[in-house]
Amino acid sequence: MKKILLVFLGFFCLSVFSQSGKIGYVDIKKVFENYEKAKKVQESFRKEVDEEQKNMDKLQEEIKKLQEEYEKKKDMLKPEERTKRENEIKNKIQEFSKRWTETKRKLDEKGNALEEQLFNEIKSAISEYAKKNGYLVVIDSRLILYGENSVDITDEIIKILNKK
Repeated sequence: MKKILLVFLGFFCLSVFSQSGKIGYVDIKKVFENYEKAKKVQESFRKEVDEEQKNMDKLQEEIKKLQEEYEKKKDMLKPEERTKRENEIKNKIQEFSKRWTETKRKLDEKGNALEEQLFNEIKSAISEYAKKNGYLVVIDSRLILYGENSVDITDEIIKILNKK
């Protein structure tokens, strides 16, 4: 239903604005893929995610070793020592779960903030280009079923962003 509404809205905008000025479109995905700053930011963020994953893997491996040691020795342990080790394992698992949740939340927030920052830079470049070149409307290419290549300003936007 939303797609139909978006397509209808797109056609409505096209018909209204095509009578009074220039309309262009941009392939936002292509811009993100070819924007050098976005590539660097994404690579840096990927490294951070990988580093966090290594830390989580290390903690998970510690838990696994504790469990394996416990399983080997549990029949020889006194009941109070067995309970102590079980609690230690349970606490490590809870710590892992809490840390995983917190790390995932922080990474999600940071990823969203970085994406929003890059998107705002792209929107700003599109806005500047559109004003400078007499465009009344610039639409995301995902909303367009057909568009002449002459109104595709994607490559110009990529050039502008990569010059900054």
